[in-house]
Parts: sequence; structure tokens; C-alpha cells
Amino acid sequence: MIHLRCTLRISLVMMTLLLMVAALSGCASHGSNVASSEESPTTAYTQLGMAYLQRDDLDRAQQAFGRAIDLSANDPEALQGLALIYQRQGETASADQYFQRALSARPSFTQARNNYAAFLFSQNRIPQACEQLEQATTDLRYERRAQLFTNLGQCRERQGDHGDAAASYQRALQLDDRQPRAWLGLARAQYQQQQSDAARASLDHYIRLAGPDDESTQLSQKLYGGASHDG
Repeated sequence: MIHLRCTLRISLVMMTLLLMVAALSGCASHGSNVASSEESPTTAYTQLGMAYLQRDDLDRAQQAFGRAIDLSANDPEALQGLALIYQRQGETASADQYFQRALSARPSFTQARNNYAAFLFSQNRIPQACEQLEQATTDLRYERRAQLFTNLGQCRERQGDHGDAAASYQRALQLDDRQPRAWLGLARAQYQQQQSDAARASLDHYIRLAGPDDESTQLSQKLYGGASHDG
């Protein structure tokens, strides 16, 4: 039932966007100034592309983003959309190119910068991923800033810099202390720094929020001398 409701909701959104594209394209063809507004055909095509992307319909998503690019060659949302498609398709060079184009078109596009960092991380380009995340965390208006610091902590962990990783996780928790990944990451970093008491406390926070899992159980066994801890 939940899946059916979600499918119907997405279908209604897509129908609305399709009607918007048709209406706005008609207005634009008659020489109006609609194309420069927030509800321009470019925006409508980009939103349609994102709706298709959420449904994993990559062909239609690519067509919609392509139409947006035809109308506005440097639209950052559409450029990011194409980058995400190429990433899913394994076209890493094209994904990298379009992420960079999106960020060049709008350097303050923090969502794209975070997604680019995730792409770089998946390609094991860890220093570049950390650099992008460092820049992303400076956006004070970004709604999911705690998530950015959590991602940065994970990036620092991969670099073996457990002190900076712990600092990033602590910053994430200062912004939102209900971030399970940040608590678990902090516990790992504290364990690596031989701060056992602090690591146990952080792990307990994680288990209370998310429940035990394989990773937390393994860490618990290390911290509690071979016996798992259920919090």
C-alpha cells in the first residue's frame, strides 16, 4: 500500500510537470517572458528529469535534462542531473565533466558539490572528495549541513586522519545530535585514538538511535573485551 501511494504521488507530480512543460513551451513560443521566470520551461524540464531519475527511468530523465540544456546550456540543475545519470551508467569521465560544469555554473550549488564528493569517494579519489566536502560545509544555509560534516568525517577516516575525523563527527552532532552515522563514526575514531570510554559512550548513543548491527557489534566486542553490548 505504501509503495502504491508513492507511485501514485510520483505519477501525479510527473503529470503536473508534463502539463507545465507543454503550457510554458506554448507561452515561450508566443514570445512571452515566461522563460526567464522561476517556472520557465528549463526549470520544468529539469524537474521532470529529476522525477524520472527518482523512478530510475534513465532514458526519459536524460531526454528531459537534454531539453533543459538545449534551452539553457549552463543550467546547473540539469547539468547535475546528467552527471548523476552518467554516474549510474558507469560513464565516469562524463559524470566528472558534468559535475564540474554544474559547479562552474553555480559555485554555491552545495547539493551538487556533496554529490560530486560522493562520486569522487566512490572512485577512491579521497583527497579530492574531502576537498569538495570541506568547501561544502562552509555553506551556512544548507539544510543538511550536519550530513555534510558526517560525510567529511568518513572521508577523513579513509585518509587515516582520525583526529580530524572525530572533529568532523563532533561538529555534525553539534548541529544535529540524532545522526546515527555520526555517532558510529565518532566511536570508531575515538577507538582508533585509544579513547575507550568516549568510544563506548558514542557507541551507546548509536545503538540507542539505530539499534545494533554487524559493524556496531564488532566495535562493541573490541571495546568491551569480546562481549557484545546491547546498550
